Amino acid sequence: MAKKPAPKDPFAKLDLAPYAGRLVAIVRGRITGVGLNEQQARLASKHQRPKEEPVIVFVPEMLTEDGGRKTE
Repeated sequence: MAKKPAPKDPFAKLDLAPYAGRLVAIVRGRITGVGLNEQQARLASKHQRPKEEPVIVFVPEMLTEDGGRKTE
């Protein structure tokens, strides 16, 4: 039997670097809201897409090997 392909990461194609340290709301593979807490991100998303329920994800800050923050 052939193996089933692994499920694709729905967030792999999103550039989340600008949202480091924040929570983002994602609906249908698009960022629909951002906030410093879950409520802010959800409300921002609901403003754009009131009938759809977003997935809330925290975007961690990237740290360099010496402990500093990575800036791009």
